[in-house]
Amino acid sequence: NYLNSQIDATCRKAMVDWCYTVAKSFGFSRETVGVAITSILDRYLSSSSSSNSESNKKAEVAALQSKQIFQLAAITSLYMAIKIFEPVQLGIGMTIKICRGAYKESDIYAMERDILFSLDWRVCIATTTPMEYVRHLSEMLLLSSDWYSGIIANDDILQHAAKYADRATNDIYFSACRTSAVGAACLAGALNDVHTLTIFEKKLLWQQLNRKLDFELDSLEIKHVEQRLLSTSTLCREPKSQPCAKTLRSSVNASCEQPLSPRNVVQGL
Repeated sequence: NYLNSQIDATCRKAMVDWCYTVAKSFGFSRETVGVAITSILDRYLSSSSSSNSESNKKAEVAALQSKQIFQLAAITSLYMAIKIFEPVQLGIGMTIKICRGAYKESDIYAMERDILFSLDWRVCIATTTPMEYVRHLSEMLLLSSDWYSGIIANDDILQHAAKYADRATNDIYFSACRTSAVGAACLAGALNDVHTLTIFEKKLLWQQLNRKLDFELDSLEIKHVEQRLLSTSTLCREPKSQPCAKTLRSSVNASCEQPLSPRNVVQGL
């Protein structure tokens, strides 16, 4: 946990919310924001003690001491996640435009280079999201129970689970948890929210799914993650599925709604 008196949970959540606004404006997946924050930004800022070079250590320390540089790291992480995770990319020109003059191209490129070197270029190895586990597990639920699909639509489960996945992105605690555990906890939370299933039916589904997996769904790790998800008071917006426009191939055009300027985000911290 890299948070401190200067860069605290409020700062991090402000940038998570800003990233969600950008994703909604351009039709990107909310999971891309999760990749940007937990798989790139959090790993980058937590790697200062193991950085290979002195210059990388200085950059990470600076990001933990300056809200302006922390914001730059978050914006760059989103820029990188979009390049990795989306079928289209947010061009550097558009990235600068939505920053409204807060940063230059050279700032984004320099931060991207610092992040890549700090993570030893191992960016793609950590881009599996909790929702990917939820989708696989929910498909296994459908296969394991004939009566399950007739009671509740799988899309409803995914929608409830996405709410918990957003909550996990907002809380740095979950960045240190295994993605599989967070995914299982999101599914457990989603089932808990479904009122068309009795407590007995929920337990039966969980037991059937548990028998099909190679890991224990009732482990202490998953229980702790689930309890944290259920107990957190973080208010999350309802996720909406907005697929990327398939007609775009290289970059997003400028006609999209412009999100809140990141400079306003800094002023609000």
